[in-house]
Amino acid sequence: MRLTAKTPRILTTLAVALLAGSLTTGTAAADTSASAELPAELKASAGKHAPSVEALVKSLGGSKRGCVVLAPLTERFIEGHVTGAGPDPTKPRIGQHGVYSMRIYNAAGEVIGEQRNGTTDVYKQTRDGHFWVHGVEDFKLNDGSIHAEGNYDLTATLEHEWQVVPAYGTSGRYKGLRGYEFFYDVTNPTLFKLAFILCR
Repeated sequence: MRLTAKTPRILTTLAVALLAGSLTTGTAAADTSASAELPAELKASAGKHAPSVEALVKSLGGSKRGCVVLAPLTERFIEGHVTGAGPDPTKPRIGQHGVYSMRIYNAAGEVIGEQRNGTTDVYKQTRDGHFWVHGVEDFKLNDGSIHAEGNYDLTATLEHEWQVVPAYGTSGRYKGLRGYEFFYDVTNPTLFKLAFILCR
């Protein structure tokens, strides 16, 4: 999701609040009285518009119980390559394929994991000229792993807008949790802001 010039993710009140530190980082107490499953309308919004803070809180019954919030995080480029690109890396092409690896840091600058061999495939251009990507990432963190996969607006990413894709935990403290990965292109492809919200 982060190769060639710049790559996508969507501006949201939630992502801004997360990276500004206004939401507590870490795990809130599990809520056994009500499910924190994200509703269909929020899941459907991934790749289009990130859910707002209000929508997320409403979906959780007015609390963050049962959720893990990881923010603010940073991704730094390790290695990668792109095939099918044109001569200008700021202008994507349909069929362009990227493979990349990133190192993940917490707010204190400590390495907390990596994302290896993530992929991006540019698959369409919309009437407004925006290119769309399907991205797949597997994050191996110190305390578990997270899979993120979805479609997002590459053109908007290159214009430094937040993007969001669905994500779910596959092991450790994240296993069985579902939610979203948020990302923001700071300096493509070397640096991205990153956040996760995963809920029961």
